[in-house]
Amino acid sequence: MSTGRRVPVHELMGVREVAGGLLLVPPGVAGRAVDGLRLRLAARELGRGRWEAVAQGFSDVLVARRRPADGGPPVLVKCPRTQEAVLALARERDAVKVLASQLRSAGLRELLPRTVDSRLGARPPVLVQEVLPGVPGDVLLSRRPELAGAVTAAAFRVLDGLRGATGGPSRDGRLVDGWLGHRLAVLSDRVRWCRGAEGTAGLLALRAFLRRELAEHPVEVAWTHGDFTPGNLLLRSPARTGPPPDDGPPVAGSPVTGLVDWADATADGPAVVDRATFALALGWLLDGRSWGEQVVTALRTGALHRPETGELPLTGVLLAWLWHVSGNLEKSRRFARNRHWLREVLVPVLRELARP
Repeated sequence: MSTGRRVPVHELMGVREVAGGLLLVPPGVAGRAVDGLRLRLAARELGRGRWEAVAQGFSDVLVARRRPADGGPPVLVKCPRTQEAVLALARERDAVKVLASQLRSAGLRELLPRTVDSRLGARPPVLVQEVLPGVPGDVLLSRRPELAGAVTAAAFRVLDGLRGATGGPSRDGRLVDGWLGHRLAVLSDRVRWCRGAEGTAGLLALRAFLRRELAEHPVEVAWTHGDFTPGNLLLRSPARTGPPPDDGPPVAGSPVTGLVDWADATADGPAVVDRATFALALGWLLDGRSWGEQVVTALRTGALHRPETGELPLTGVLLAWLWHVSGNLEKSRRFARNRHWLREVLVPVLRELARP
């Protein structure tokens, strides 16, 4: 396996878009030997080429940017480390394929990562995607937090486009049961604390509240990304990022160049999840407030308030939290063993819900 030249640290941010929020490091310091072996096996599977950057983050997926030996454009190589990660990549691949077939807007389709090669049944399993242009929103906002309002407006216009193309109101109780049942079961199955008295009481209270609210009011249903955070949103360079136009198509004039990580997507999801997810992610990124702290505050005040997003209803906030924690637990068992994550994100919300 040829790793090419060592990538200087100052250049890593330039390839940061390849990992959708993960920290990039040069292959020379990639970490554990097993990941080096995984890359060598992947290189043998894919043929000649040069690794340009490797990403190791909080998921169970090793992500690398690779340039083929024939001089073609670089590609994004995803190597799952666990069976849960294999299933997550398969869900992402399939969701993007189906969504792209349903979108008439070329502008929206261009935001999706196209699959170049899928070998998730190989040894090692590999998914190859095109590299979308742009800078991840979390990187941009960490440098220029004053752009939070403009980035949020551009992000929500993309959501408006998806909702307009795939959405509509629904009172279908079967959809609600589908949204809640599986995700609540993931929490109970993966986290021992959730099977105790306090955790069980919190889960039952959460289900009762959401079931009642969603049954009493029509819900806007559309393709839901499920992990719509600034880190999964790619944008043009900061110099050209500004407020979107007040009219015109949802993507026209937008600084958004891509939307990655569709493993938690669903075709008939509650549209409010993505807006609330973005708001909670902003609170963590800009204010340092954990998801758990923000959701507990929303439970006590009845809504989530942010200057960039306005007021978001408690129902959407709780759905976004449930999507977030169940998605993380389903993609990686490490979250269930991470005491800090449990203490900051999961336990406070269920404790607040369990209070009489």
